Amino acid sequence: MSAAIGKSTQSRAHGTVRVTLPAKVAYEPEALKRSIGGILGRLGCPTCFSGLDCHFTNERDFVVDPAGAIAFRSSELNPQPLPPAAEVRVSLAPGVRYNIDSVFKAVDAVIGFIGACPCHSGFDVLYQNEITVIGIDNAGVAQQYGGQVAG
Repeated sequence: MSAAIGKSTQSRAHGTVRVTLPAKVAYEPEALKRSIGGILGRLGCPTCFSGLDCHFTNERDFVVDPAGAIAFRSSELNPQPLPPAAEVRVSLAPGVRYNIDSVFKAVDAVIGFIGACPCHSGFDVLYQNEITVIGIDNAGVAQQYGGQVAG
Protein backbone atom coordinates (compact mmCIF):
# COMPACT_ATOMS: atom_id res chain seq x y z
CA MET A 1 0.00 0.00 0.00
CA SER A 2 1.39 3.40 -0.89
CA ALA A 3 1.81 6.05 1.78
CA ALA A 4 -0.79 8.24 0.07
CA ILE A 5 -3.43 5.52 0.19
CA GLY A 6 -2.84 4.75 3.85
CA LYS A 7 -3.23 8.34 5.05
CA SER A 8 -6.50 9.94 6.02
CA THR A 9 -7.61 12.52 3.48
CA GLN A 10 -7.61 16.15 4.62
CA SER A 11 -10.54 17.22 2.43
CA ARG A 12 -14.07 16.12 3.30
CA ALA A 13 -15.98 14.03 0.83
CA HIS A 14 -19.60 14.81 -0.06
CA GLY A 15 -22.29 12.94 -1.93
CA THR A 16 -22.59 9.16 -2.18
CA VAL A 17 -19.71 6.87 -1.29
CA ARG A 18 -19.90 3.25 -2.53
CA VAL A 19 -18.42 0.54 -0.32
CA THR A 20 -18.26 -3.13 -1.34
CA LEU A 21 -18.22 -5.49 1.64
CA PRO A 22 -17.00 -9.08 1.73
CA ALA A 23 -19.42 -11.44 3.48
CA LYS A 24 -17.00 -11.81 6.40
CA VAL A 25 -17.50 -8.09 7.18
CA ALA A 26 -21.16 -7.67 6.12
CA TYR A 27 -22.23 -10.63 8.26
CA GLU A 28 -20.45 -9.50 11.45
CA PRO A 29 -21.82 -6.28 13.04
CA GLU A 30 -18.65 -5.42 14.97
CA ALA A 31 -16.48 -5.88 11.86
CA LEU A 32 -18.96 -3.73 9.92
CA LYS A 33 -18.73 -0.96 12.52
CA ARG A 34 -14.90 -1.09 12.52
CA SER A 35 -14.99 -0.78 8.73
CA ILE A 36 -17.38 2.17 8.88
CA GLY A 37 -15.10 3.91 11.41
CA GLY A 38 -12.07 3.37 9.16
CA ILE A 39 -13.90 4.56 6.05
CA LEU A 40 -15.14 7.72 7.76
CA GLY A 41 -11.57 8.52 8.81
CA ARG A 42 -10.45 8.17 5.19
CA LEU A 43 -13.29 10.47 4.09
CA GLY A 44 -12.18 13.32 6.33
CA CYS A 45 -14.21 12.97 9.54
CA PRO A 46 -13.68 9.88 11.69
CA THR A 47 -16.60 10.70 13.96
CA CYS A 48 -19.57 11.24 11.62
CA PHE A 49 -21.38 10.72 8.31
CA SER A 50 -21.88 14.48 7.84
CA GLY A 51 -22.47 15.38 4.22
CA LEU A 52 -22.15 11.77 3.08
CA ASP A 53 -24.48 9.06 1.88
CA CYS A 54 -22.69 5.71 2.30
CA HIS A 55 -23.96 2.86 0.13
CA PHE A 56 -22.81 -0.54 1.39
CA THR A 57 -23.17 -3.45 -1.02
CA ASN A 58 -22.18 -7.09 -0.77
CA GLU A 59 -19.46 -8.39 -3.06
CA ARG A 60 -21.14 -9.84 -6.12
CA ASP A 61 -18.81 -9.46 -9.09
CA PHE A 62 -16.42 -12.43 -9.13
CA VAL A 63 -13.99 -13.91 -11.62
CA VAL A 64 -13.03 -17.60 -11.71
CA ASP A 65 -9.77 -18.38 -13.50
CA PRO A 66 -9.13 -21.64 -15.43
CA ALA A 67 -7.51 -23.20 -12.35
CA GLY A 68 -10.66 -22.50 -10.31
CA ALA A 69 -9.26 -19.64 -8.22
CA ILE A 70 -11.93 -17.09 -7.29
CA ALA A 71 -11.26 -13.37 -7.08
CA PHE A 72 -13.45 -10.32 -6.55
CA ARG A 73 -13.50 -7.96 -9.52
CA SER A 74 -13.90 -4.27 -8.75
CA SER A 75 -16.88 -2.55 -10.39
CA GLU A 76 -14.41 -0.10 -11.95
CA LEU A 77 -13.15 -3.00 -14.05
CA ASN A 78 -16.64 -4.20 -14.92
CA PRO A 79 -18.99 -1.21 -15.03
CA GLN A 80 -22.07 -3.03 -16.37
CA PRO A 81 -25.22 -2.48 -14.34
CA LEU A 82 -26.28 -5.27 -12.03
CA PRO A 83 -29.84 -6.43 -11.44
CA PRO A 84 -31.50 -4.67 -8.53
CA ALA A 85 -30.63 -6.09 -5.12
CA ALA A 86 -32.64 -6.03 -1.94
CA GLU A 87 -31.86 -2.49 -0.84
CA VAL A 88 -32.64 -0.74 2.40
CA ARG A 89 -32.46 3.07 2.54
CA VAL A 90 -31.71 4.50 5.95
CA SER A 91 -32.29 8.19 6.54
CA LEU A 92 -30.08 9.54 9.33
CA ALA A 93 -31.21 12.63 11.26
CA PRO A 94 -28.53 15.28 11.94
CA GLY A 95 -28.32 14.25 15.60
CA VAL A 96 -27.40 10.73 14.47
CA ARG A 97 -25.15 11.30 11.47
CA TYR A 98 -22.86 13.73 13.32
CA ASN A 99 -21.93 11.24 16.07
CA ILE A 100 -20.12 7.97 15.34
CA ASP A 101 -21.58 6.24 18.42
CA SER A 102 -25.07 7.17 17.20
CA VAL A 103 -24.17 5.87 13.73
CA PHE A 104 -23.13 2.55 15.29
CA LYS A 105 -26.43 2.42 17.22
CA ALA A 106 -28.23 3.10 13.91
CA VAL A 107 -26.39 0.15 12.31
CA ASP A 108 -27.60 -2.10 15.14
CA ALA A 109 -31.15 -0.73 14.81
CA VAL A 110 -31.16 -1.35 11.04
CA ILE A 111 -29.90 -4.91 11.49
CA GLY A 112 -32.59 -5.53 14.12
CA PHE A 113 -35.29 -4.01 11.92
CA ILE A 114 -34.49 -5.92 8.73
CA GLY A 115 -34.04 -9.11 10.76
CA ALA A 116 -31.16 -10.42 8.69
CA CYS A 117 -29.32 -12.64 11.16
CA PRO A 118 -27.21 -10.27 13.22
CA CYS A 119 -25.85 -8.63 10.07
CA HIS A 120 -26.35 -6.91 6.69
CA SER A 121 -26.44 -10.26 4.85
CA GLY A 122 -28.47 -10.24 1.67
CA PHE A 123 -29.13 -6.50 1.70
CA ASP A 124 -27.43 -3.48 0.23
CA VAL A 125 -27.83 -0.65 2.72
CA LEU A 126 -27.68 3.04 1.83
CA TYR A 127 -27.13 5.24 4.90
CA GLN A 128 -27.98 8.75 3.80
CA ASN A 129 -28.65 12.15 5.23
CA GLU A 130 -32.22 12.55 6.45
CA ILE A 131 -34.56 13.01 3.53
CA THR A 132 -37.43 15.42 3.47
CA VAL A 133 -40.06 14.59 0.90
CA ILE A 134 -42.72 17.13 0.09
CA GLY A 135 -45.69 15.55 -1.62
CA ILE A 136 -48.30 17.55 -3.50
CA ASP A 137 -51.77 15.98 -3.58
CA ASN A 138 -54.40 16.41 -6.32
CA ALA A 139 -55.75 19.53 -4.60
CA GLY A 140 -52.30 21.16 -4.69
CA VAL A 141 -51.77 20.83 -0.94
CA ALA A 142 -48.20 20.20 0.18
CA GLN A 143 -47.42 17.64 2.88
CA GLN A 144 -44.03 16.91 4.41
CA TYR A 145 -42.81 13.38 5.08
CA GLY A 146 -39.70 12.92 7.27
CA GLY A 147 -36.98 15.37 8.17
CA GLN A 148 -37.28 19.07 8.75
CA VAL A 149 -37.48 21.80 6.17
CA ALA A 150 -34.85 24.45 6.91
CA GLY A 151 -36.48 27.70 7.71
